Amino acid sequence: MARVRFCASCGARLPRTASPRRRYCDDACRAQAYRERRTAGRMLGLGLMLGEAEWNGDTGIVRLLTCPVCGRLVFAGAGRRRDAVYCSGRCRSRAWRRRAARRARSRS
Repeated sequence: MARVRFCASCGARLPRTASPRRRYCDDACRAQAYRERRTAGRMLGLGLMLGEAEWNGDTGIVRLLTCPVCGRLVFAGAGRRRDAVYCSGRCRSRAWRRRAARRARSRS
């Protein structure tokens, strides 16, 4: 009796005739797993960089890696654009509203 195996990415059942080395059900799952591994490595690297910057007192790097609105960590490239500044759409909208209010005050 063959052992039932599942895709390492989506959890779908692999065909019984699949090679023992096969881990993913199709190319899309394999590509998704690759992207997730890259993202996890990037997040780890940024976390280590932030920890080192805080330890050394480098406020410039700390400012680059944190959201200017709420102060949470911004892992750009982790499911976001690589040049992301804000941690979420909520913070991005809040920052835009603050800038618009400042412009409106300066005009009047």
